[in-house]
Amino acid sequence: MHWFAYVGLALFLSILPPATNAATPEVKLVHHGIHLIGLPLPEQKFDIDLLAPADGVANIKHALDRIYKKSPFSVKYLETLKKNGRVSIVYDAAFPKKQMSTVTIAAFFPDFFQKEAGGLKQFLVVVGRFGVKWEIDKLAAVVVHELVGHGLQHYRGRGTNDRKIDRECEALIHEEKAYQDFGVRRDSRDMIRFRRDVRSNWCADFSRYLRDSGINVDKAWGFGKPDVPQLLDRFEKYIQHLRKTGVSGKAVAAAKAKRTENFAAFAAKAEKNRSAPDMLIVAKRYLKGIGIHRNARKGAAWTQKAAELGHAPAQHILGALYAAGHGLKLDPVEAYKWFTLAARGGTAKSKKSLKKIIRRLSAADIKAAKARIATWKPKSG
Repeated sequence: MHWFAYVGLALFLSILPPATNAATPEVKLVHHGIHLIGLPLPEQKFDIDLLAPADGVANIKHALDRIYKKSPFSVKYLETLKKNGRVSIVYDAAFPKKQMSTVTIAAFFPDFFQKEAGGLKQFLVVVGRFGVKWEIDKLAAVVVHELVGHGLQHYRGRGTNDRKIDRECEALIHEEKAYQDFGVRRDSRDMIRFRRDVRSNWCADFSRYLRDSGINVDKAWGFGKPDVPQLLDRFEKYIQHLRKTGVSGKAVAAAKAKRTENFAAFAAKAEKNRSAPDMLIVAKRYLKGIGIHRNARKGAAWTQKAAELGHAPAQHILGALYAAGHGLKLDPVEAYKWFTLAARGGTAKSKKSLKKIIRRLSAADIKAAKARIATWKPKSG
């Protein structure tokens, strides 16, 4: 769900002679008219076991089969892209470069031009080591998000003309349709969390436009199961409204400034009230770049504040940040400490993380971590 710069991928996209291509694909095939590429495994060691290129490409094949079997709505747009360019999905276990991030599971790269494709547009998605191991329904939905959502924006020339927050909102609506078509339960914890994040973060401005237009927002979002074609029609009107009212250039800058001001006020209130849940919201927005410039260091600092107050979800995220060295210094011992505290606080996934991090620790490290845990006390709120 994300637009990232990824220079290394140009190595194989340029289709240079083999002698100059440092990332020669290990697996190349065409499935449903979509080019699938598996790059060789990197020499770098990561915290998770890496799928072999053939296995990663096989999972992507299964995801495409799921889309073509269950989501004719998405397939219609995929076929449009195929008629107007070359559609490719690459499995690269080295993506993202940093150890951390279940956020960067896949990315769309709009600006590559492949000579072999005869000057046609290139619709390219890279799936990383995290995303390729997701459940097939989730992986397929992410492919829809990137290829259909962002691919259509690229095809229509909207990739750089619209705000990032609006591009993501539209792509997430397409992802929502995929989940519906796959029959994913809308009352599952993951889907409730997904829809709350979509409405309250990425599509907040769109929802505000609906409300200002006299439309019942809850009804427009279908009370958890929106009519996606209708929602996309309304989204298109929203985009036209932004353009007519000059939400570009200085207007966009003013909107960003106001959003930054509001964000700063929210963050100040969270700290004043010592509200760990709100502090974690601030942290996540910094870590993900939602409504504010992405800043891993500030995100880690806010996560630490919430974790120190005894907030288990924040403690888990802080453990992940320490395990990856993302936004702060790499420290597996601290990661063990925070995963343990989070597990004690009821965060189930922290137990799995503990099993992974313990592989990186010596007996002395574990002893040191347990000593830190024994002396730790939450700061008074």
